[in-house]
Amino acid sequence: MRIGFIGLGTMGEPLANNLRRAGHDLAVWNRTAAKASHIVARGARLAGTPREAATGRDLVFTCLADEAALKAVLEGADGVLAGLAEGDVLVDLSTAGVRAARAAQEGASRRGARFVACPILGSKAAAEQAQVTLVAGGPGPARERVRPALHAVSARLFELDDPAQAALMKLCVNAIGGAMLTGFSEALALGSAGGLDVWRMVEVLQASSFHSPLFLMKGELVEKQDYAPRFKVSLAEKDQRLVQEAAAELGARIPVNEAVRAVLGECARSGRADKDVASLAEMCLARVKK
Repeated sequence: MRIGFIGLGTMGEPLANNLRRAGHDLAVWNRTAAKASHIVARGARLAGTPREAATGRDLVFTCLADEAALKAVLEGADGVLAGLAEGDVLVDLSTAGVRAARAAQEGASRRGARFVACPILGSKAAAEQAQVTLVAGGPGPARERVRPALHAVSARLFELDDPAQAALMKLCVNAIGGAMLTGFSEALALGSAGGLDVWRMVEVLQASSFHSPLFLMKGELVEKQDYAPRFKVSLAEKDQRLVQEAAAELGARIPVNEAVRAVLGECARSGRADKDVASLAEMCLARVKK
């Protein structure tokens, strides 16, 4: 298929590369064009604008950091929406929230196109190995059209009929992940304050009924003090903000998530915004050492 792909960041670049490997004809665009050089050298075509990347394509993917970035590439004379024709399918892989999913659906509909919200569950390493999980929400015919491309980049695919519900599903998952990581970080700090070794705590936790790949993966980073960004603190805080916005719209009170967002916000303000979210444990450990 002829595919347009907009957004070649931490997750977008490996996903686009997997589409290329699967034999699809790619036109790509990234705000920083130099970041597209790797995939362009392997056969993708670099578009000058999001509109150019979307024009004449069977499918158009977007993979952006947040709802503001998504809006910026969709709208305007050079935006993705301007390049869509009747019958086209727009697929957004971003974690941009429920409101953004509805707005993108409305924008695509005005062009006679269809929209699928398809947020990603998984890490950069999983994306590189085509092992992420996807939650695709949109009308049946649009999902059918995009399904082969989604299978090329993922290990599991869940499908829903409504883009907004796919976006909400991702927020629910990330709310759980945020609570897990915050509790994990504080527990490591508590044990460390009492003289326990950080890695031994991770080992014992992994032997318990509360074990998780998340704890093992982030525990290894904490042990090595390796906070190079795989998933930035700023993005984790953004996700919890979107959870809060969805809760407010639905009239749901979720106080644990309020606390998680506050802790992540504090972590971002501490100079760790661009570090990996594992640095939340670094912040908690630093507190108990004072």
